[in-house]
Amino acid sequence: MANAYTTTGSNSLGGTVGGAGLVQKAYDRLVEFALRAQPLIRSVADKTPARQSIPGSSVVLQRYVDLTKKTATLTETVDPDAVALATPTYTTITLAEYGNAVLVTRALELFSLADVDPAIANIIAFNMADSIDEVAQTVLRAGTNVLRGGTATSRGTITSSDTFTSALARKATAKLRSEKAIPRKGSLYWAGIHPEVSHDLRAETGSAGWLLPNQYGSAQDRIWAGEIGTYEGAYFVESPRLYSDKLGADRTALATTAVTVAAASAATSFGIASSSAIATSGQPGDKISGTGIASGSLIVSITTDGSTSTVTVDTPFSAAVTSTTTITVTPETKVFNTYFAGQQALAEAVAEEPHVVIGPVVDKLMRHRPLGWYGVLGHAIYREEALYRIETSSSIDFV
Repeated sequence: MANAYTTTGSNSLGGTVGGAGLVQKAYDRLVEFALRAQPLIRSVADKTPARQSIPGSSVVLQRYVDLTKKTATLTETVDPDAVALATPTYTTITLAEYGNAVLVTRALELFSLADVDPAIANIIAFNMADSIDEVAQTVLRAGTNVLRGGTATSRGTITSSDTFTSALARKATAKLRSEKAIPRKGSLYWAGIHPEVSHDLRAETGSAGWLLPNQYGSAQDRIWAGEIGTYEGAYFVESPRLYSDKLGADRTALATTAVTVAAASAATSFGIASSSAIATSGQPGDKISGTGIASGSLIVSITTDGSTSTVTVDTPFSAAVTSTTTITVTPETKVFNTYFAGQQALAEAVAEEPHVVIGPVVDKLMRHRPLGWYGVLGHAIYREEALYRIETSSSIDFV
């Protein structure tokens, strides 16, 4: 007679693990946070109102204008004419409200595997810093002083070979000094650079590049640590927060593929084979075309589930996409911003510093507990001559 074993295996019906349903999955009650980049850009705003007259919806910052040079000699017996002081120039900062909130329920607190209250407070606090940093960068990247990689004349003409070089760093700091911009630390200007851009800078060879002087300098340990440090008159801060977009020149179109899962006429997504070049190499922001797909459409996302990948576009289809539709995707060059700044490049005015807010519990059974953040502030470029933006691609964008 065969022995009857009670084991940890699944039953024949694919039900609960374990012969008696006693062996279950275990969960770690420590839920980790998402990967985060340290807020960076708001620290560039070192100019603030010093003696604001009254509260207001906007704040005006003013600057004196120096007198024109007077180099002619005086005549001993002639009283020189007086000259009028020029009208001060000004920058206006418009204040706005910013904030975000979540509603935590009593049921979630009672049923959750993990302790959600500290986690939500942490997430809200980071969202506050993350959001305000992006608000500041949106203003910073609107500066008018722009340098570009290679021979590009606009953002849309930047190609994959127009990468960041030491020459661009030298030019940016030279321009800042020529404009009499005040350095931010000693004699050094601040430079914010994306890791994929700094890769190209550190990959330069030859006596005019970053690598050689560091190899034979006194701080060779920086090479092993991957640090850029101080270079060409600026101290570099590396961060993935630096803005980028896919608005550069078109790259070579990917191999075309046919739709495998047809979509309705008003839809914005369709299925293609996961093995196709579009599914494996296409990225959000790439141009997409095909019968029924509106002109100028861009890819929003590509998600894969088994043998089929779902492509979502940003514009509803103008006609039905069917299994006979052939799809073409044209990747665009990703363009990265690198910033060089002196003192007072960016100004900030704050009516109420962003802070975490614990909202009132107002529902009848006290089950809904609001938590959020709120602030009132604004930013503006204060001294254009103290700010340069460098637009380049990266050689490892598709690697």
